[in-house]
Amino acid sequence: MEATVSEEATIPAPPSAPPQSATWRETTENVIAPTMFGVVCGAGWQALITPHLPYHLPNPPQGGLLLMLLFSPLLHRFLTHHPQERWKEYLAGVAALAFPLLLIWSTGLGAFVCAGYLAVIVWIWVCTSWWRFNLPPFRLALWHTLGVNIGALSGSFLFFSLLG
Repeated sequence: MEATVSEEATIPAPPSAPPQSATWRETTENVIAPTMFGVVCGAGWQALITPHLPYHLPNPPQGGLLLMLLFSPLLHRFLTHHPQERWKEYLAGVAALAFPLLLIWSTGLGAFVCAGYLAVIVWIWVCTSWWRFNLPPFRLALWHTLGVNIGALSGSFLFFSLLG
């Protein structure tokens, strides 16, 4: 008497490996678009606003940050996948970093070290590590604000060196 054993072979699925790099969509939304917004704001501020300011304040990076504060509901809508009702959380993230940067940029040449060089280092670290996570609007806003800050500084330099 032979008994047949019916075993269902269950093959465990291998654990899914974490992604090795960000997608182009993630890169565009979190790195390229905020930086290009900053470049346009910085270059536009350098071209149109700065010549009419007697003390050159607000400077182009400050202008880019102020415009980011103003357009934060639109930036939240186009750069995040969160519901539009959470735009205030995004605005809080922008303000949490923009206000200290606005103060630092008003201190003069020392601002290049803190709001320029150190911001670039932090931004590079954020760009290479934060894309792996599903971030809330507040943290996305911090990431985007760093990009706008760097983009506005770069845009103002670019305009001044090429056309100024």
